[in-house]
Amino acid sequence: MTNTPTSYRPAQIILHWVVFAAIWVQWLFHEPILRTVEAMRTGATAEGNDATMALVHVGFGSTILLAVLARLYLRFRFGAPGHAPGTSPMQAKIATVVHWSLYGTLIAMVITGGMTWNGVADLGYVHWLLNLVLFALITAHAAAAIFNQFVRKDGTLARMIPALKK
Repeated sequence: MTNTPTSYRPAQIILHWVVFAAIWVQWLFHEPILRTVEAMRTGATAEGNDATMALVHVGFGSTILLAVLARLYLRFRFGAPGHAPGTSPMQAKIATVVHWSLYGTLIAMVITGGMTWNGVADLGYVHWLLNLVLFALITAHAAAAIFNQFVRKDGTLARMIPALKK
């Protein structure tokens, strides 16, 4: 692709918010999957609704993987808008690193979570560390978007929330 698009495609925006919502579900169902994995490891039966909630966690993890892969496909196929006007080269580099780190961390989380869930390898600790990294990346990503939208007033956040466009 030689031309840089001026905006994200609707599918890219929808997939962004699907991943956002699915991550929140993952955080909500964190404890039940921990208890269920521990029960599986010890040969016990998960208590109460833990097994059901763990399956919700696994299902949303799969959703995140599919959505991230779809986003990557759309990015490679159609591109993504460039950085907002006035973005310094350093800010652009940081934004690029954060975006690609988000993609990589999400994929790594699904792989480590899936391997732990399926008993291939106990990567729960790595999965937990990746969760910390993901939280930091999301915080930086959201803070930068809000700062650029409301302080720099460059329309950054409006690219993923079309209702903010003037």
